[in-house]
Amino acid sequence: DEKGRVVLDSFLRDIEAQFPPTGMVYDYFVSPSKGDWDHWDTKVSTWRPQRGMEFHQMIVPTVDTVRNAYIVNTLMMRKFAVMLVGSPGTGKTVLAEQQLAALPDSHSSMTLNFSSSTDSGQIQLIIEGTMEKRSKDKLGPVGGSQMVIFIDDFNMPRKVSDESPFQPPLELLRLWIDYGGWYDREKCSWRYILDSQLLVAMAPPSGGREVISPRTQSRFDLLNLVFPADAQVHRIFESILSSRLTDFEAEIKPLGAKIPIATLKLYREVVKVFLPTPAKPQYLFNIRDVAKVIMGVRQANSTNFHTAEEFMRLWVHECMRSISDRFLHDDSEDERRFVEMLSGLLKSDFDATWSGLMGDCDDPDQGPIICSFLQEGTDDLQYEEANDFANLKSLLEDKLEEYNLEPKLIPMDLVLFKDAVRHISRIHRVLKLPRANMMLIGVGGSGRQSLTRLASYIAEYDTFSIEITNTYRSVEFREDLKVLFMKTGGEGKPTTFLFNDTQIKEPSFLEDVANILSAGLVPNLYGKDELPAIYDAVRKDAKKAGIEETAAELWNFFVDRIRKNLHVVLCMSPVGAGLRTRIMMYPPLVNCTTIDWFQTWPAEALEEVAIKFLTDEIVPQMDTKQRVARVFAKIHLDAINMSQRMLDELRRHNYVTPTHYLELVKGYSTVLKEKRAELGSSKDKLANGLAKLEDGREQVETLSVELEEKKVIVAQAQKDCEELLVEIVSERRVADEQRKTVEAEGEKIARDEAECKAIAADAQADLDVALPALESAMAEVDKLEKGDISEVKAYTKPHQLVEKVLAAVMILFGKATDWPTAKKKISESDFLNQVKGYDKDHVPDSKINKIRKYVNDSAFQPSEVLKVSKAAAALCTWVHAIFIYANVAKDVAPKRARLRDAEKTLAQKQEALRNAQAQLKEVQDKLDDLEVRHKASVDQKNALREEAELLEDKLSRAEKLISGLAGEYTRWQASIGAFDVSITALTGDVLVACGFLTYTGPFDTVYREVIVAGWLNAVKDQALPFTDGFKFAGFMARPTDVRQWVIQGLPADNFSTENGVVVTRGQRWPLMID
Repeated sequence: DEKGRVVLDSFLRDIEAQFPPTGMVYDYFVSPSKGDWDHWDTKVSTWRPQRGMEFHQMIVPTVDTVRNAYIVNTLMMRKFAVMLVGSPGTGKTVLAEQQLAALPDSHSSMTLNFSSSTDSGQIQLIIEGTMEKRSKDKLGPVGGSQMVIFIDDFNMPRKVSDESPFQPPLELLRLWIDYGGWYDREKCSWRYILDSQLLVAMAPPSGGREVISPRTQSRFDLLNLVFPADAQVHRIFESILSSRLTDFEAEIKPLGAKIPIATLKLYREVVKVFLPTPAKPQYLFNIRDVAKVIMGVRQANSTNFHTAEEFMRLWVHECMRSISDRFLHDDSEDERRFVEMLSGLLKSDFDATWSGLMGDCDDPDQGPIICSFLQEGTDDLQYEEANDFANLKSLLEDKLEEYNLEPKLIPMDLVLFKDAVRHISRIHRVLKLPRANMMLIGVGGSGRQSLTRLASYIAEYDTFSIEITNTYRSVEFREDLKVLFMKTGGEGKPTTFLFNDTQIKEPSFLEDVANILSAGLVPNLYGKDELPAIYDAVRKDAKKAGIEETAAELWNFFVDRIRKNLHVVLCMSPVGAGLRTRIMMYPPLVNCTTIDWFQTWPAEALEEVAIKFLTDEIVPQMDTKQRVARVFAKIHLDAINMSQRMLDELRRHNYVTPTHYLELVKGYSTVLKEKRAELGSSKDKLANGLAKLEDGREQVETLSVELEEKKVIVAQAQKDCEELLVEIVSERRVADEQRKTVEAEGEKIARDEAECKAIAADAQADLDVALPALESAMAEVDKLEKGDISEVKAYTKPHQLVEKVLAAVMILFGKATDWPTAKKKISESDFLNQVKGYDKDHVPDSKINKIRKYVNDSAFQPSEVLKVSKAAAALCTWVHAIFIYANVAKDVAPKRARLRDAEKTLAQKQEALRNAQAQLKEVQDKLDDLEVRHKASVDQKNALREEAELLEDKLSRAEKLISGLAGEYTRWQASIGAFDVSITALTGDVLVACGFLTYTGPFDTVYREVIVAGWLNAVKDQALPFTDGFKFAGFMARPTDVRQWVIQGLPADNFSTENGVVVTRGQRWPLMID
C-alpha cells in the first residue's frame, strides 16, 4: 500500500544509491535504449476524448495505469497467473478489461465474478462449458486459441468453516495451476485444461471478502494497486470534464478544473464521516462515486446551462444523486451533515453559498431537480433544471395518464407527491446514463416498482420483469434472462430489468444479477448450439457498425449492446438483515449501481394520498377532506414513532410501511360506509316504527268510520238479495211453461221431417236408375269435338243409321227429321252446348212417343252406330239416355210435388219452432242473468260482511297495539336522536378505529392507550366530530361476537377483545405472536 511503498523506497535507496533522487523508485524504469533510469511520465501520452466516446471508454493514462498495464501485460504474455489487489475504485477491473481488450487475435477471454455463494462445481462447469475437447482427457479453448480468464472479486467465496482457511473455488483453481487440470466429477478421471491462464482481482479482506489461503496466493504474481495521487485523479477527471466544456460560456469553463478538485475533497470527507454500519450497509463509497458525479455533470448541454451558478447547481445535484440519495433518515441527520459539507465546499472552492444557489429551488434543502424529459420530441438528451415544480408534476401526471391508456400495460393509480416526482426524476436520470443501473431501497408499498415502470415508460424503454410461480427455479430464471438478453442485445431494444428482492427464490438469482451488473452477462448461460442464433440476430447491425463478421467480434458486439441497452433496477427492502447480507455477499450491488433510498413518506405526501382516495361519496366537503387527511398523516407518523419507542424500550421491531397507510385510507372508506349503513339502518327501523305508530293511530280513526259505513252497505245488500230472489222464482215459472210447449212442438216437427226424408228417398231411388245412363251419355258427348261433327256434316248422303240418329235428335229439338234440316242444325256453332244443356226434366210426351220407335229399333244401338260414326254413336247414346230419364222423370214428378208440399209445411213449422225457441232463450237468458246477479249480490253481501268483520278485527288489534306501544314512543324518539349523534361522530370515530385496526396490533396496552389518546386529540384539534370516551372494542365489536369469544375461551379483558377485533376485522392475514 501507500505507506509500505514509502518504507520500501527508503530501504532500496539505502541498499542502492543509483536511483534518481526525486520521486520514488516506483516512478522509474530502466530504459534499454538509454541504459539508464527513465521516468514513467515519458510513457504517458496526451489524451483527448474522441467524438462520440462513451464515458466508460474514457481511460485517461497516468503513471500508475501505464506502469501497471506494462507489468500485467509482460506477465500475461509469459503465461503467468496474475493477481491484482487493491481497494475498491483503484482501477483493478478497468486495468483487467484493458488487457483483455488488447489481447492479440490468437487469444480469447472470459470474465467471471465471484460471490459468497460461488462453489467449485459451478466454476468448473462454467470454464469447461467454454472449452472444446482436444483429446480423450484434454480440453482447450475453442479454435486452438490461448484463453485468459479474468475473475473479479476473487476472495468472495465463503470458506468451508470458520476454522478452515480454504475456499473450494480457489482450491480448485490452485489445483489447476499446480497440476494443469482437475478431476471429471462424473467419471472421476483426470482432465487436463490446456492453453489457459488466470488474471484475478480482489479487494482487501473486509465485509464478505475473505482472507485467501497463503498457498493459493503463492501461485500468483501479485500486483497491489493503490489510489493514485490526488494530482493524478484531478488530472484524470479534469481531462474528461474540460473536454466537454469547450462549447460552454467563458464563466463555466474554469469549473472544469474546480469541480474535480471539489468532488475529490467531498469524497475524502464522505468516506471519513459516513461509515458503514449494520443499519447502514449501503454506506460504501469508492472512487466510482466521483466518476458518477463527473459523468452526470457531462450530461449538461451548453444550450441549457448558461451561468456558473446554474452549473454549480448541476454539480450539487449530481453529488446528491451519487452520494446522499442512499442516506438513511435517522437521528444522525446524515443528509443535513452532507449539505453542510457541500456548503463548505461551495464557499471555499467556488466562492458561493448554499442559500444563494438554492434559493430558487422548490425545496432548498433538497436541492434542484434536473432531468432530461422536460422537452419532448427531441432526439438529443436535454439535461436541464426543472424550475417550475407545478409544471413538472403536471407533465408527469400526463405521462401517467398516457401510461394507463396503453393497452398492454396495467394501469397504476398513483399519487405524484413531491417525493414521488423526485424519485421518478432520479430513476429516469440513471436509465438515461450509459451502462447505469440502480438499486432502490425501501419498504413494501413505497412505490419503487410503480415509479420505475413510469420512469421507464417516460424514457421510452420496455420494462421486463419475471413472473414467479411455485415451480420457478434457476433454470426458468436463466431462460427468462435469455429472452431479456435477446431483446436488448439481439433486437437492440432499450429495456429496464425490474427485479424485486421477493423474487429471489434461489441465491443463484442474485449471483446472476450481480454478474449482469458487473460484466453485463451471465457466464456459461448459452450452450454452443445457441450461439449461431445470436450471431444471426446481430449480424446485420454489426455489419452496419463496421464489425467483422467473426464469431468473437459478433459475440462482443452482442455483449456490448446488452450493456448499452439493459438497465437493471433492483428493489430491495431494508427490513431485517437481508439487505446487509446481500451487500456483503455481492459487492456489485453497491459498486455497480446508483442507490436511492425511499424514505418515510412526509406528512405532506400522506395528506395528498389521502385526499386522492377520499371520494366525494365518503367525504363530500374539501375542507373536511383536508382535515381528515391531516389526521391520517398524524396516525401514520405516530405509529412510526411509537414503533421506534417500542424498539428503544423493548427491543421489539415493528415495521410501518406505506402499505399500512394505503390500507388505512381505503379501510376508512369501507368501515365508514359499513357503519353509516349499520347505524342508518337502525335509525331507519326506529323511524319506521314511529311512523307506523302514527299511521296506526290515524288508521284506527279511519277504520272506525269505515266500519260504520260497511254495516249500512251490508244491510242494503241483504235487502237487494231478497228482492232479486223473488223475481227469479217468478221468471223461472214462465220459462218452465214455455219449455214444455217448445219441446212438444219439436217432437211433432221431427216426425214430419222424417216423412219428408222418406218421400225424397223414394224419388231419388227412381232417379238413380236413369241418372247413370244420362251421365254416361253426357260423358260420350263431352268426348265429341268439332272435327267429329264436321265429319257428319261432310256426308252428302249419310248412312242410314246416321240419318236415323239425327232424325231422333231433331225430334228432341223439335225440328224436321229430313237430312238438310239435321245438317243445318248440327252446323250450328253451339250445337254441342245445346246437347249438353238440354232440358231433360221437361221433355213433352209427344216427343217421347215419337222417339220411342227409334229406341225400340234393334239397329238403333250405340254399338252398331259406332261402326259407322263416332259422333252419331255418342248422339245415339244421348237419345237413349234422354228417353230413359224422361220416362223416369214422368213417374217421379208427383212424388216431387208431394215432397215440395211437405217441405213447405215443415219449413213453416220449423220457423214457428225457432220463434218459440228464441222466446224461450230470451226468458232463459233473463233467468240466467237474474241468477248471476243474485249470486253476485250474495257474494258481495258475504264479502261486505267479511270485510266488516275484518275491519272490526283490525280495529281491535290496532287499538291493542297502540295502547301497548304507547310507552315505547318516547324511548324510540330518544334513540333516534342518539343515532343521529353517532352518525355525525362517525367521521372521527372511524378514523381512530381504522388507525387502531391497521397499526396497533403489535403494541401492548400501554402503547395502545398512549397512541389512541394522541389520535383522539388530533381529531379534536381538527374539529372533527367524535364520541367522548371512544373505545375501539365497543365501537367495532358486536356484543354477540364478544360473548361467543369468551365462551370459546378468550379472556374477557379489554386487551384480548381488541386483539380479537383486529384478527377478525383486519384486511390482511393475522400473525399472532405469543
